[in-house]
Amino acid sequence: MKLVIRSLRAAIRSPFVNSRRSLTTSTSHIQTSNDANEDEIVKIFDSSDYWNKFNQQQSSDKTASNQTASIFDSLNFNSSRQKSVGLFCNPYLTSPKGLKRFAEESLDRARALTNHMIEDQSEKSMKSYIKELDRLSDMLCRVIDLCEFVRAAHPNSSFVKAAEQCHAQLFEHMNVLNTSKPLFVKLQKVLYDGKLGIRKTLSQEEISVGELLYSDFKKSGIDMDDATGEQFVQLSSYIATAGQEFNNNITIPQSNSIKIEPSEWEEGDINPECSKSISHGFDGSLTIPIYGHLPFELLRSCPNKIIRQKIWVALHSVPENQTALLTSLLSCRAILAKLMGCNNYAEYALQDKMARNSNNVVGFLRGLINDLQPEVLKELKMLYKYFPPGSVKENPTSEELVNSIRPWDREYLLTKHILSQKSSQNEDITQYFSLGTVVSGLSKLFHSIYGIKLIPQKLKPGEVWSSSVRRFDAVSDKDGKVGIMYLDLLHRVGKTPHPAHFTVCCSRMLDNAELDSKDPFNLSLPTTSTVETVVQKGKTYQLPVISLVCNYYGNKNNSGIICLTLEQVATLFHEMGHAMHSMLGRTALHNVSGTRCQTDFVELPSILHETFARDERVLASFGKHYETGKPVPTQLVRKHLESDRLLTYCETFGQVKMALLDQLYHGAGNCDVTDEAFDALGLYHQLESNLAILADTKSSWPGKFGHLYSYGALYYSYLLDRAISAKVWSNLFQEDPFSREAGEKFKNEILRWGGSRDPWVCLSKLLNAKELAKGDVKAMEFISKDSGPL
Repeated sequence: MKLVIRSLRAAIRSPFVNSRRSLTTSTSHIQTSNDANEDEIVKIFDSSDYWNKFNQQQSSDKTASNQTASIFDSLNFNSSRQKSVGLFCNPYLTSPKGLKRFAEESLDRARALTNHMIEDQSEKSMKSYIKELDRLSDMLCRVIDLCEFVRAAHPNSSFVKAAEQCHAQLFEHMNVLNTSKPLFVKLQKVLYDGKLGIRKTLSQEEISVGELLYSDFKKSGIDMDDATGEQFVQLSSYIATAGQEFNNNITIPQSNSIKIEPSEWEEGDINPECSKSISHGFDGSLTIPIYGHLPFELLRSCPNKIIRQKIWVALHSVPENQTALLTSLLSCRAILAKLMGCNNYAEYALQDKMARNSNNVVGFLRGLINDLQPEVLKELKMLYKYFPPGSVKENPTSEELVNSIRPWDREYLLTKHILSQKSSQNEDITQYFSLGTVVSGLSKLFHSIYGIKLIPQKLKPGEVWSSSVRRFDAVSDKDGKVGIMYLDLLHRVGKTPHPAHFTVCCSRMLDNAELDSKDPFNLSLPTTSTVETVVQKGKTYQLPVISLVCNYYGNKNNSGIICLTLEQVATLFHEMGHAMHSMLGRTALHNVSGTRCQTDFVELPSILHETFARDERVLASFGKHYETGKPVPTQLVRKHLESDRLLTYCETFGQVKMALLDQLYHGAGNCDVTDEAFDALGLYHQLESNLAILADTKSSWPGKFGHLYSYGALYYSYLLDRAISAKVWSNLFQEDPFSREAGEKFKNEILRWGGSRDPWVCLSKLLNAKELAKGDVKAMEFISKDSGPL
């Protein structure tokens, strides 16, 4: 029962808002107001002086101008010496001790609410039972989600340690609740006892959430005996702990350097600039560090295949204990699935997803491979001609192409191709996309398609965890404030290296009891002091609070302004797509709010928004030079987009390989990961050999595949949602990416439902294709057919 739990990183929430306001301002005034807001957003990020003035900080406060966190960030010093409001304006969160108090009180109230729900079997309690379950879920998720964020982004080690302890404590309690038979029996009566007749009094959303929780109860082994149930809880707790450890270790290399023997290199293999950072042995050997920019530069520039291979393998390898941890994680998942009566973990994970089962997933992936192979071979042939003269054939066969080009050749050959295409006057495009310019462009786009603006806000003392964090309120033309967003986008030591969207608080309706300070299940501090609330049509809702985390630190120009590559721009658009899902998912119950939908549907909004960042019309609408304000030339955008699209089919083929590995590791093809003879790396190398194209038969890369934990048996979701996104784009936005009509349709048929409606039904209405509503094999075929490059 994901009662507690439709949460963690991808499970974010949605907003309910103030009463509707009519727009009476003239169009010209709106445009002026929008332009002013967009200019302000640019300066909020690109000018530390402006940010200091905007935030009314003393000029002596040096931390606000730092682009990376100082020691003051980790100590939460505040130059104004005002009392801290706590992280995210939650008064509990002024210190690690406060976080523990927040967790302890939440757990105490959760236990009291659980006991109350079990003991009270009255008709009134039955009718409100699903709402109470949702309240219990939100109560615990607010702590679990918060801890997930703090562990990944907070610079204070004491805060991180407290978050780890609180997360483990509440996650274990969550798993206990998931196997609570009294909670399950009462839910069963509410939903399926015809004599009681409770179901007919419920809203459709309550029924949807009730059925969802009922299914989760069943998946959590509610029918187990006590001993088996205890084993389930222990396995679940271990998997969560081991999975987090696995993800924490993915950046640890097998070795910090590689050695090149004297016989393996010659003069001219390494350019003079790179050579300065390499240790030269007395015997003529080379020691090359595997950190910083050097190894990547050598992959692009070194003509020596042996050197490139050693560097690439080292970059993609992990210590043996990381591979052992992966094997243990996979084995425990397989054991858990069998406890649940499933043949393997893939069967267990997929039974309530869009794809339904592993056979459908593998069939989908095989179909993609067949469609991709001809295009991949064309891309390989384009690369092949850049091998040194004398080592290539004029008309190589497909087999010769595949055998000649290995993973460590790709960047070298691609770089040579790009250099051959560039003119001597080629302009760096990053100078047109400063960080502030891109966030401003996002606000402009969202206002065009959704009527949503991002409004920067002054920070209160102690509200954020780093001086580089900016707060924005998402404000709708119709509905007022719909959510709160914290953007933590700059590099900081110890911060997660991966872009991510975190939930802090999700949207849901608060009943009168929760607003009553005397309610026995409330925390000691009033509900409205820990969450921001709004009133809509006489009902009170808590606003969603999210944090977007990136780690931008490169491309800093002489002015200290961070400028982004087009790939980094696309990444920020992707994460903002999750944010819009959270902001605009309008549900009263948090279990189906925003991104709390099926895992193989949750990436659709983010991937669609990423598509906007790859459209020259969108980029040209906001790109401007950070210094001169000159608009980015359309031809320059077009040229760089064409360059970025190089090897698109190879990239997608690589994603298919990863999705297939994920299926195999979780039991597809009758792979028994519990067998002592199971060899995780051997299976990986076998799959790579079988698929042949850009085959890696040397590294221990699976130890870096963090999604094996967070998306176990569900990694195909990215590919499925990319195929769906391609359909949506071609049907709604291809002709006009700024269309309010298209944006409203996407918002009303996809975003606002969160997880409260079958995604296949959402798609059938969005695409006007009734045949999709069944979600069967034909629906999968419809999505994959003629989707174009993913």
